[in-house]
Amino acid sequence: MEASDSATVAQLPDDMIKFTVQHVAALESGARLASLTVQNRPSIQTPHYLVPTSRGVIPHLSPDTLQRHTNISAVYIGLEDFIEKSVATAPIFKTPVQDGTSILRRYIGLPQQCLTVLGPRRVPVLPAPAHNTNSSIAISTSVGFRFLEAQEYNKSLDILKADISLSLTDVITKDTSSSKRIEKSADRTHAWLRDWVDSRQGKPGAGSIFASIPAVPEQRLSFYFSDLQDEFEPHVSGLALYSSSTIPSLAPSLKSKPTIGLYDPSTPQEVLARVHNGTDLLTVPFITQASERGIALTFTYPGAPDSTPKPLGIDLWSTTHATDTSALSPSCPCYTCTRHHRAYVHHLLQANEMVGWTLLQIHNFHVIDTFFASVRTSISNDTFDQDKANFERTYESEMPQTTGHGPRLRGYQATSVGGGESKLNAKAWGKVDDQVQKLAEAQATGASSTLASLDGDAMVIEEHGLGSRTNG
Repeated sequence: MEASDSATVAQLPDDMIKFTVQHVAALESGARLASLTVQNRPSIQTPHYLVPTSRGVIPHLSPDTLQRHTNISAVYIGLEDFIEKSVATAPIFKTPVQDGTSILRRYIGLPQQCLTVLGPRRVPVLPAPAHNTNSSIAISTSVGFRFLEAQEYNKSLDILKADISLSLTDVITKDTSSSKRIEKSADRTHAWLRDWVDSRQGKPGAGSIFASIPAVPEQRLSFYFSDLQDEFEPHVSGLALYSSSTIPSLAPSLKSKPTIGLYDPSTPQEVLARVHNGTDLLTVPFITQASERGIALTFTYPGAPDSTPKPLGIDLWSTTHATDTSALSPSCPCYTCTRHHRAYVHHLLQANEMVGWTLLQIHNFHVIDTFFASVRTSISNDTFDQDKANFERTYESEMPQTTGHGPRLRGYQATSVGGGESKLNAKAWGKVDDQVQKLAEAQATGASSTLASLDGDAMVIEEHGLGSRTNG
């Protein structure tokens, strides 16, 4: 951080941010180079990425690993990850802290250099079977789906004190929706932001809020945009977008604010398309998804087109890497590539060792760090459009297919689609089923000794967890 920036940051109130646009790409691109600064946090050069968290942590990365071996500077956190049956009983709100300390940061143990962005739902959004209402949204908790009231959410923002908080929005999770449903999405999001602004009138330290804009057609948002520009603009610090196509329709005063894209791009090409539209910070869930599938990313920006497109990564589950002692990616200086090789990571995946996914996360986040740094250089040099086209010609348009399986899935990562669906994970304790059945049969027939009806000696019974030996 430059000295002038440091002085400015020190003068910023706790509920203020500073956003400075340094350069706008030439030609028709909306890409821009900027600096985002929040009180007590290092400045972030944008375009940059946000890491979606799971239960408040980045999957497979402990806090010390995050600090030592990555350059992650901003994370996105979904409030629904911490709520079970009610907001009032959620343990996160009972965390003891000193005055001015963020309960959210203390609870999840996040390093101080990382910017926290708090929204109501995780990214990608898990579709809920229940419908949103005029006063609440349906969320997915660790014990099932429930409703989060708008007033509860607003109170949670005041208590948790994230660096940046997002206003509540009525997200449409279906690919096709009726005109009435789209209209409700815009109206509810508009009303919820108005309620938040009204509740903050005359209150100091309200916090940095980003106004959420749902992914609905521009004409449905005209009234919302009008009030956002005329009434809400002084009260919001930035915009949270669910579609980058919204940016061109924004008024100049709104375009001057920082934008956060809550997207789910599947490839770096889709990331470039969002940056091209003018998004400053955007979520990149595919990094963790690639790591969990055993994919080591190998792309660099802008690349050099060849006769055939190159793969975006390599599948380390493949047995072709069983004796390969080369780095995951040539010339990569990350911790994983400088200390380990493909054969070792391949072995870890085959053995289902958790450190295998940790090493992949370290490497893949280094790749995306380098990618965004090169994108910012490209914008600064006014070659972004040309470099973007070169990248698209250099690499395949889809991630490589994996031949293995990832870590065990968690129930909140996927939604139920109806009866008859297969379980998320393979049965881990199937070997005891036969013994449990014999116990049930013995009890049903009134046998005097249920243990006597089991097959196997005492060691076998103890191995199955159906009894224990005692010294008598």
